[in-house]
Amino acid sequence: MMDSSPADVAADAADPTDVPTDIEDASVDAPSDARPPWQQPWMPGPRARPPAGFLWGSATAGYQIEGQLGNTDWSIWEQLGRVTNNDRADNGPQSFTRWMDDVRALRETGQTSYRFGVEWARLFPTRASWEACRNATGDNAAKIATCRAAASTEGKQFYHQLIDALRSSTPRIVPMVTVHHWVMPDYIADPRMDFRSQGWMNARMRTDMALYAGVVAAEYGEKVDWYVTLNEPLVLVLAGYLDGRFPPGGRLDIDSAITVIGNLVYAHAGMYDAIKANDRTVAEMTGGPIAPAQASYVSIAHHIRAMFPATATNANDVRATARADWLNHGLFFDAIVRGNFDANGDGRIGAGEPSNDPALRGRVDYLGINYYGLTVMRSIAAIPLVGGLPLADELERGLPKSDFGWDIYPRGFEEILVRFGNEYRLPVVVTENGVADSADVNRPRFLYEHIAAMLSARQRGVNLIGYYHWSTIDNFEWVGGYCPHFGLYSVDFTNPMRPRTARPSAMIYRDIIRSGEVTDAQLTAAPAYRTPTRFCPATVSGSGADAGR
Repeated sequence: MMDSSPADVAADAADPTDVPTDIEDASVDAPSDARPPWQQPWMPGPRARPPAGFLWGSATAGYQIEGQLGNTDWSIWEQLGRVTNNDRADNGPQSFTRWMDDVRALRETGQTSYRFGVEWARLFPTRASWEACRNATGDNAAKIATCRAAASTEGKQFYHQLIDALRSSTPRIVPMVTVHHWVMPDYIADPRMDFRSQGWMNARMRTDMALYAGVVAAEYGEKVDWYVTLNEPLVLVLAGYLDGRFPPGGRLDIDSAITVIGNLVYAHAGMYDAIKANDRTVAEMTGGPIAPAQASYVSIAHHIRAMFPATATNANDVRATARADWLNHGLFFDAIVRGNFDANGDGRIGAGEPSNDPALRGRVDYLGINYYGLTVMRSIAAIPLVGGLPLADELERGLPKSDFGWDIYPRGFEEILVRFGNEYRLPVVVTENGVADSADVNRPRFLYEHIAAMLSARQRGVNLIGYYHWSTIDNFEWVGGYCPHFGLYSVDFTNPMRPRTARPSAMIYRDIIRSGEVTDAQLTAAPAYRTPTRFCPATVSGSGADAGR
């Protein structure tokens, strides 16, 4: 149990003097011997057991599992042929009608929490319904009441029945709601149109997202305490405005990327405030990992990778790595924890940029961290802002690989948790951690090693309060389609009933949850990693953007 609330800790952490103001002076981990860090031996050290009420769960995203969301930018993206094998989300797990099978999977594995998305296009399926909400008048209560009345009855009820089933399960499954997991209604963003005036390029998204978050909090707040406002905001920027693989398809559009980052940062702050204003009910009265219980705990789910220079003795590689690390990791957290926003992404808080801004600081109750592996940076002077690019994931680095071609690197997981947990002094929830492994030959060892690494980080002083494995079930993995399989449960996509079947690793996860530990004997006995049986190349190199988050 914690002795203080997340808000208190956030205020204590909001010290602008702690912020690196110049990434030219930043450093990255250097190897302790001639070999790069990822080739050095590693075993997790002493491990602390999780606290009472630890959130053991798994995660999904609405668009990836629900189906029947044809009124979205992603559905249009599929129609434009931008997904592997022309796969379609509607052909996936179909959880909109088969959600009880997902709850059953959670219950069978003894999970105590479930992270899932509430889709904007589900609650407000038409422009008219959203405009009725957006144009509502009166005080906050009146506006929210108008919005709830304008929202789809079927959409609202779908999430109510899911949440009710989770909370009535034995053991009780605590819901964690993701408000925005990359997908927008087509009336907000249409990738067939010029993106420079719509979607995240439009400053109105700041107020729109805050309004939507307030509606979600008001509608479900009596049953929900845990929220993620934005899923992997910097991956959204990278894949949508720099790499062009995600909607809206911008490529190396630095100015647009900077604009979107600003809109995301301020949208999160507004979403945080809206959730706090509209959820005033403590749904989980006892037994949680934070005491005293609060009506809401709010964060982002931030994709963080262990980053290294291609050559540790090359100053340009080191500099490019520090820049990438700041842009991908530090910039957003510093803004919402400390109120220091590097608005132009140059690595310093310059004149006119927010510093200790009360409109931003303290807008986070815990650190939500997604971790999937490492990135190795090579300097390229012509690349704006970063001065480099990640080396291809598929390159051989002497590490085991996932079906995505990503390196499996649990040591980096421990170090990331220690670094950010100590730097920001907030509770930490692992909002995603998983591996693409269709044959389930590597996931067992992956689970043992990564959970051991997490518990080792806890022993080193990190206030870890939750772990969500990605994913509960196999799903639509964005532009990767149905090639990669991240699920603890497989889904037979050829069967009209879409049956879910527990993989052996699901039972391993169940046993870890029951015991609350990973022993040295389990690590020793875990089968060695094997060469993947399939290859699903990541289409956004080094970013993790196709990991299905």
